[in-house]
Amino acid sequence: MDLRKATIEDAKLLFDWRNDQRTREMSRETLELAWENHVSWLATRLQRDDHGVYIAEINGVPVGTIRIDHDEISYTVAPEQRRKGVGEAMLLEAKKAFGQKVAEVKRENMASVKIAERAGHIVKFID
Repeated sequence: MDLRKATIEDAKLLFDWRNDQRTREMSRETLELAWENHVSWLATRLQRDDHGVYIAEINGVPVGTIRIDHDEISYTVAPEQRRKGVGEAMLLEAKKAFGQKVAEVKRENMASVKIAERAGHIVKFID
C-alpha cells in the first residue's frame, strides 16, 4: 500500500467517498456535502504546506483516504473496498509514516475501533 498526497484532481473521488451513506453515518458530520463547498474546502486545504490529505493506493488503485490533523487521524475506505482489510492496512501505513495518532470514532462503529487499536492508534469515542 502506498500513501500519496491528494491533489485537486482527487476532488470527485473524495467527494463521492465522503457522501457515501455509510461513511456519513459513521462521521462526525452526517449531512451530505455540497460539491461547491467540498471543492472550496479541498482547494483551501491543499494550499497548506502540510495539508495532511492522502490517498491510499494498492497497485495504483485508490482504495481510501487518510487525513492527518496534528495528533488526529481520520480515514475513509472506498465503499467497494470495505471488508477486505484495507482500513487496517491504511492505518498501519499511516502509523509508520506519521506515528501514533488519535482516531475519533463513534462507539457503535466497533469495526473502526478494533482496526484503529490493532494498528496502534489511540481511540477516542465521539457521539
